[in-house]
Amino acid sequence: MRPFLLIAFLLVGLTRPSRGQANCLEQVKLPEVGRWAEYKALYQKDPYTIRYSVIATEAREGQDLRWVEMRMEGARPDRNTVYQMLVPGAPGQLNQVQEVVLKSGAHPAMKLSGPMMAAIRGQLEKQSFLSQLCRGVSLVGKESVSVPAGRFETLHFRSSEHEADSWFSPKVPFSVVKSVAKEFQMELVSQGRGAKSSITEKPQEMQGMGGRPN
Repeated sequence: MRPFLLIAFLLVGLTRPSRGQANCLEQVKLPEVGRWAEYKALYQKDPYTIRYSVIATEAREGQDLRWVEMRMEGARPDRNTVYQMLVPGAPGQLNQVQEVVLKSGAHPAMKLSGPMMAAIRGQLEKQSFLSQLCRGVSLVGKESVSVPAGRFETLHFRSSEHEADSWFSPKVPFSVVKSVAKEFQMELVSQGRGAKSSITEKPQEMQGMGGRPN
């Protein structure tokens, strides 16, 4: 499974958006610290539970940044993964990741920063789920959608190029109520407040793409 694909709508690598893209991107808002949204997802028919949350804020060089966490759990605990990304709060700048912390299964948590982030940013931009969903989309219209978390009034966007549909609501943290694509689908099952970091240990600095820590 490609883990960066599941970072989904959090990282955007778009330029010169069309009217439909701009409208789609305008729907994606990072919530305040502590808010979380949990989804039931299928990727190539494998089930996962994915939780997105904003766990902290941090100021660097005069810029206000947010720590966004994605926690993914599936049938195999050794493949459970937590990603944490330090990003700006504006959707148009979400590809400007400053730092990444990741933990896979029982392995130590690793931190990626400095020179390594240039390569990581490129990979994240190419595999961003939102960049696929919002590229060349058209607004279908307003729709009432029912998911396990309840019923929401949404805006429905469609991408013919990627055979994908997404439904957005401002009443949901991270805005996405439901997304359906060729090999991936997700729908909101719950939302709430009080989110904290799922990583309690101090991350080790990753030294290279081979993953050797200090």
